[in-house]
Amino acid sequence: MNVSRSALRLAAVLAAFVLLPGAKGGCGSKESNETLTSPVQALGLLLERPDGAVGARLVVISTNDRDVRFVDGVASPTVRMGTDAPIGLTAAESGHYVVDSARAAGLKYSPGATYQFRFDLDDPDVAGDRAGDAFVGVIDAPDDAVSFEFTEAPAVAGDLAKVRWAPAERWALLTVRDAEGAITYTTFDLSHPEFDGSKWGRLKKGGSLELGVDVFPEAGTYTVSLCAVERVSDFDTALSSSLGALSGLLAGRCAPDQMVTVQ
Repeated sequence: MNVSRSALRLAAVLAAFVLLPGAKGGCGSKESNETLTSPVQALGLLLERPDGAVGARLVVISTNDRDVRFVDGVASPTVRMGTDAPIGLTAAESGHYVVDSARAAGLKYSPGATYQFRFDLDDPDVAGDRAGDAFVGVIDAPDDAVSFEFTEAPAVAGDLAKVRWAPAERWALLTVRDAEGAITYTTFDLSHPEFDGSKWGRLKKGGSLELGVDVFPEAGTYTVSLCAVERVSDFDTALSSSLGALSGLLAGRCAPDQMVTVQ
């Protein structure tokens, strides 16, 4: 039987989770076991841009039968602040569901407020025995002013670079785009469904990060974006047990973009 590399990496990642303490009622609890065996992985993001615009994104991925793929046809995907009315998310590219404050005036960023992401999934081909469940996760929006700077800016193509951000205790969503808008580096890659550890593993906190020689590969001008976010993931009780162990939510604010030109 042929097994893809992504499936083997997925199996290794899930096996590693077995060794983690189960916050959902403790290690070996019913909730933790449900999380470990669920094939439905969901990633939710809530971000406020420097101009006050707010965006929410839900990405749904199935790992059922070790066939890792984006999930289309999710029913009733919503984001909700506190007791406000739920706001619907619209299907964008495969597996991605989005809304922003330009289209939904009710979508606001309120520090300290609890935001709920929710969706339904009835297809057993992608949800397995979780088909028919409601999938829910909540996260509190942090009240932080976010900034970042280059402590070592790249001068020529292939240079190393270093960035520093505040607050240092937040996780850095950092993305670098070239002059055509193509992403040359990101700490949280949602362009593919594969789980090989890098989606969560590349997220960093601590306030500083070195960017390798592949980040600025050619001469030209690059746009660097950074958002500092709170994170809910793994076996946190803020995630329903119907969600798989690779699910999680991120929420926070973004600093103004920075432009850097390399020779």
